[in-house]
Amino acid sequence: MPDNTTQNRGTKGISISELAVTFQSEDSEPVEALRPTSLEFEAGEFIALVGPSGCGKSTLLNVLAGFIKPSAGQALVGGETITKPDIDHGMVFQDYALFPWLNVIDNVAFGLERQGMGLAERHAKARDYLDMVGLKDFADKRVTELSGGMKQRVAIARVFATDPSIILMDEPFGALDALTRRFLQHQLLEIWQRNRKTVVFVTHSVQEAVYLASRVIVMTARPGRVKLDQKIDLPHPRDFSGEEFRRLEKLIYDQLDEELAKSFKLEGGGGTFHD
Repeated sequence: MPDNTTQNRGTKGISISELAVTFQSEDSEPVEALRPTSLEFEAGEFIALVGPSGCGKSTLLNVLAGFIKPSAGQALVGGETITKPDIDHGMVFQDYALFPWLNVIDNVAFGLERQGMGLAERHAKARDYLDMVGLKDFADKRVTELSGGMKQRVAIARVFATDPSIILMDEPFGALDALTRRFLQHQLLEIWQRNRKTVVFVTHSVQEAVYLASRVIVMTARPGRVKLDQKIDLPHPRDFSGEEFRRLEKLIYDQLDEELAKSFKLEGGGGTFHD
């Protein structure tokens, strides 16, 4: 696929400054999920976060979404501090988070009404994005009639249709079979290359991270911090079996090995974990 798209004007960068998260509990010790972390994501970058379970990947994503307030530090999008959820910060969940009482096209168009669009305009835009994910013929179906892979395609179409500045994705393909997962990876890249939104993508798959991302952030075992910030310069489409692809994959796995061992020791000791 070509890699010569222009950056969308609505795309913004993300600045994370000394951000830390500690979860408090009345009946147990505080859990330090994320140690002070600083990162800069440029507008239009595709960032993948990988690390052991409980390392704070999803915690960081939830701070960027405005669902969790940091215990210290701050996160900014386009220079503005994140204080609450915002339609300008799109989120794709692993469990789809679709509305079962709406049909496919109304799920995709749901966020567009808040942007002042009339019904005809909302449906026209929703159909464009359904076409991008190969579901234009399913616009009038109930989401309960769709497979898991099709539901996730609807979720992806919905978030891109609202034209947010950043898109946050929490293991969106984790529950899918290998063939569906690979197909959706390809579709996601095609859409991203058209508009160059800033994407932050959480995954447990190193191969998926290297295949999709322009940068891979490797996090340590809990309490999470950045262990490796690796730029991925490979052109798209990327060859899973290519020499440089496999070298980068091995580099990231090597960095993760020690952290996985630490994570298993933590799990053996019990406790509550926030991925």
